Amino acid sequence: MNVTWVVATGYQIDPVVDLDAVKNVGPIWGSWSTWRSCGTDNVVCHNLAKARELLQRDFQKNCNFYVPEQYHSELGRPNDVKYYGGKFDQEIDYIEDVVGMHLATAAGELVLMLGFDFPPMAELADRFELHKLQNRYGLMRSLMAGNPETQYVLIDHPKQLEKTFRALANLTCDKMENVLQLLAQ
Repeated sequence: MNVTWVVATGYQIDPVVDLDAVKNVGPIWGSWSTWRSCGTDNVVCHNLAKARELLQRDFQKNCNFYVPEQYHSELGRPNDVKYYGGKFDQEIDYIEDVVGMHLATAAGELVLMLGFDFPPMAELADRFELHKLQNRYGLMRSLMAGNPETQYVLIDHPKQLEKTFRALANLTCDKMENVLQLLAQ
């Protein structure tokens, strides 16, 4: 069974967790901002200026580095940088999380999700923030619903899930300790 991890932007693996044990379970996908704290193997950058900056530091030599196809062309088609297609017209925060989920889903039958939080949508005073959250939830939920053969596991999810996620038969929650005990053998 192909197992992949996806780490949400801003997530940091607990220092008591053995990162080697995590990596023995499967490769880690995530945003460029997770590379240092999570040892991300497959890094997504959906920001042209940041991609340029990272390439100037030879970041791509430390991981599998992914940028949008359009940026790959604008960056001079570097050989050691991978690219992905598709466009995201919705306003959304942390687009790298959505792209990482898509790429991890393509690579794995079991996707272990670290740092993702899908609590019930509260009444947000800022309508634009609510709009972006609805877009994020919609993109993530449609990805999971559209891949019923893939099992998604939210690791250490802190709260009750939004009701639209609870209806997904291929989404469960578990604790990091349980997952490592079961899979890191």
